[in-house]
Amino acid sequence: MKDEYTELDGYLADADLGLGCGLPTEFANIQPGNVVVDLGSGAGNDVFIARSIVDDEGRVVGIDMTDEMIAKAIKNNDKLGYKNVEFYLGEIEAMPLEDETPML
Repeated sequence: MKDEYTELDGYLADADLGLGCGLPTEFANIQPGNVVVDLGSGAGNDVFIARSIVDDEGRVVGIDMTDEMIAKAIKNNDKLGYKNVEFYLGEIEAMPLEDETPML
């Protein structure tokens, strides 16, 4: 496992709070065009790395339980300008997504 994110495509220093639990994007077999949901997305680090893999054809959704993290993530995405990245306030036990949520 790599020790840090800094060499991965999609890395944004402002989104890296050093609070991750490994590098899930390295082991999730994400492919271009996939839909990815990141639970506990924080400031968006894994979301942006996943977005670099799914490219313009995919979609990445970040869910976090704190207003502060959602605000930071949205601010970070505004810097990047991704149209297929979304962030929602919610808890894992009650995700704010419908079953079989469609692509954008």
